[in-house]
Amino acid sequence: MKTTVKRLIALLSAVVIPFSVLVLGGATKADNNKVIELNIYNAEEYISEFNEEWETFDIIEAFEEEMKKEGLNVKVNYSTFGTLENMYNELQLTKKKGKDGKYTYAYDLVCPSDYMIQRMINEDMLETYDVNFDDNGDVVYDKIDNFNEYASGFIKDLFNSKNEEDYVTKETKKWSEYAVCYMWGTMGFVYNPEKLLEVNADKNIDISSMNGIELEEALEANTWHLPWEAYYKNLGTIKDSIRDTYALAVGNVYSEQLIKLRQMWESGKLTQSEYQSVLIKVFNNVNTKFSEEFAEIKELSPDKYSEVCKLFPDSDIKTVDKVSETLKVLKHNVFGFEVDSGKKDMASGKIAINFAWSGDAAYTLDTADEMEGATLYYSVPKEGSNIWFDAWVMPKGANKELAQKFVNFISSPESAISNMDYIGYVSPIAGDDVFDRLLDTYELTTDEEEANELGYVPIDYSYYFTNISDDYKTEDGKVIVYTSTDNLGRQLTTQYPEKSTVDRCALMTTLSKGELKDLNKMWSDVKVGDIPVWLLILIPSLIGVVAIFFIVYAILKKHGITFMRKPKYYGKLIKSERI
Repeated sequence: MKTTVKRLIALLSAVVIPFSVLVLGGATKADNNKVIELNIYNAEEYISEFNEEWETFDIIEAFEEEMKKEGLNVKVNYSTFGTLENMYNELQLTKKKGKDGKYTYAYDLVCPSDYMIQRMINEDMLETYDVNFDDNGDVVYDKIDNFNEYASGFIKDLFNSKNEEDYVTKETKKWSEYAVCYMWGTMGFVYNPEKLLEVNADKNIDISSMNGIELEEALEANTWHLPWEAYYKNLGTIKDSIRDTYALAVGNVYSEQLIKLRQMWESGKLTQSEYQSVLIKVFNNVNTKFSEEFAEIKELSPDKYSEVCKLFPDSDIKTVDKVSETLKVLKHNVFGFEVDSGKKDMASGKIAINFAWSGDAAYTLDTADEMEGATLYYSVPKEGSNIWFDAWVMPKGANKELAQKFVNFISSPESAISNMDYIGYVSPIAGDDVFDRLLDTYELTTDEEEANELGYVPIDYSYYFTNISDDYKTEDGKVIVYTSTDNLGRQLTTQYPEKSTVDRCALMTTLSKGELKDLNKMWSDVKVGDIPVWLLILIPSLIGVVAIFFIVYAILKKHGITFMRKPKYYGKLIKSERI
């Protein structure tokens, strides 16, 4: 009996087990062929596409092909937004509340800027990346090896040095746990020196032999006052972006104080950290007294605190109100507000001053060169400016595994170079391949003797290219490149600013609900504040008349009173010959 049962079990095993393997194997294969969707939300025109002339490739298509090699059938749904505020509002519209009471969002990856990242962390909107920490407490990504290996130490240090609190969970974590840098840069002005001189001929300047640094000084193109100058009326554009244009106006309102603050830093009265901390407070101030803002800066000694407060004395007039007044003046002096059209308008010569992000500036300079138009330049105001970062974040509910695969792919040197060549912005990836691209693109050299023969000048990029091979470095470990003076103020220093420029730039920070309310009210007042009174009265009146008409019509219809048109007679219908 036992033998018979054993034989029966053995027989069943021989049949069932192979069948099970076949079925399970078929299921695994089917799963591999199942389409996995990755939903990405990025700014417009902000990723590499295929271009044979520029030798760039389609990042999205390349990633999908790379996933096939891993046995994954991935479909990327790629959407774009115009402004960060639009992006934030779209996320709020797509959020869903789960059974656990927590919200999830429709996208797996989103690419916001610094202040918006902070807001999203505060509001518990983001997943964290899978990370470990090194001996210094800095983040090491578990699944983004390319960023670990190739990213600039400057970028890593910045993201590791900033902490942000999730107001819901009350946890405080490093920025780097929530965000992986995608692009970075500065903010300033693209300007056309020939056109500026043309309308400002009384300066009697010969600009024919000047480099970019000399031009900015001679034409005073390195100050926030630039677009306010009356003789440049209708020659400039500003950003239709509330936070960026607010920073522009703050720079103009406090220009004199910011210059004195910079002098304190240059003379050694303030350390770099102290200077940066004060800049951040000034450029992000809305309605708080400066004495209260500066009191939060722990590095400032009582003497330094007192001296800084003297530069920015408390006033009954809030910064946001000062900004409102100066922007109303500026609105009548510029050609208009824009987000993307300024690049083409500058290249075509339609305008001569464009308030721009450095990536757009580099693109604009390239476009003007290709059109063989005027030689354009880029300047970061001497009073101080904004240093910005865009980074990949994962909203709650994201497919973290696949999202991190994409971030790793886009952080490779090949992807970074294609992105930079296509969109003009600067990637945080800064290894040997990127450094070689820099040398080739701008015809630079690291050989001092060769540089002396060519009459080249040095630029110290040690702060940025921290992870390149020793072969590129000097004996004391510095990264020095030598360039023609023709590159100064042009694409090279636009994309890769010197450390002295970066040091006088501050981050934008997230604002409180009260500050945002004041800011939005100011922006609305600036944008629509000049509508004629008669039009403001007429529009509501017309709306009221239309509303009354429909109410009366509805009441009459309810009581059987209708307004019928007499039917028209069109004659006998003739069948079409084509039917």
